[in-house]
Amino acid sequence: MSKRTRNLHAWRTRDEDGVRREVRAQLAGGTWTLSSRLGRGEDWVVQDPPLLSDLVDLHEVVFNKYQRKHADWTHVLSLRKLIEARS
Repeated sequence: MSKRTRNLHAWRTRDEDGVRREVRAQLAGGTWTLSSRLGRGEDWVVQDPPLLSDLVDLHEVVFNKYQRKHADWTHVLSLRKLIEARS
């Protein structure tokens, strides 16, 4: 796995109406960028600032990857700092 793909994380959720929502997060230059879209046909929308719920989900995704040695501990720590700053 290349370093570039290690900094890209994606997950899907469904809202209470059953609409699928996809979220992508990328770490570039020490800054996290989150984008999301509803359904397959929609365009990606950059979240600025990212939703707190998405940051919490991203922390879980990155922490799980860290446990499998697919992510750096520094990424987990940077997300914890972002979540604390937003709380």
